[in-house]
Amino acid sequence: MLARWSYISTSQLDATQAEKHMEEIVQVSIPRNRSLEVTGALLFTGNRFAQYLEGEPAAIENLKASILRDRRHREVQTIASGEAPHRHFVTWSLAYAGPSHFVSDIIERALNDALEKGDEGFEALVQMMSEFSIRGRG
Repeated sequence: MLARWSYISTSQLDATQAEKHMEEIVQVSIPRNRSLEVTGALLFTGNRFAQYLEGEPAAIENLKASILRDRRHREVQTIASGEAPHRHFVTWSLAYAGPSHFVSDIIERALNDALEKGDEGFEALVQMMSEFSIRGRG
């Protein structure tokens, strides 16, 4: 069985140190996710995080517990969880395209839609994350 967990949270990172912290997050997450055979994507707008993870249920629960304890963010809101029909990020242990002020407004709208519109908004958010992983760098 393939499981998924996706959330949106509010950043607690100091804006002047955010890029450094994001580099650290990515450097730790890629090998950890790879070792757990978890794939997914991470978005960071400067104000909020959105992450989608997919893998074996035990691995997802392990990462979820770690993420919920992380003090670099607060107000973690699950927007999807449970069984996943297929992987969206087959070759990405963590798709992360880096910070972007240009797309920040677009991402913020997508995050709000995911929180307010349920499945329809969630699917649009995952599609956007998928597009970033195809065009971005990992």
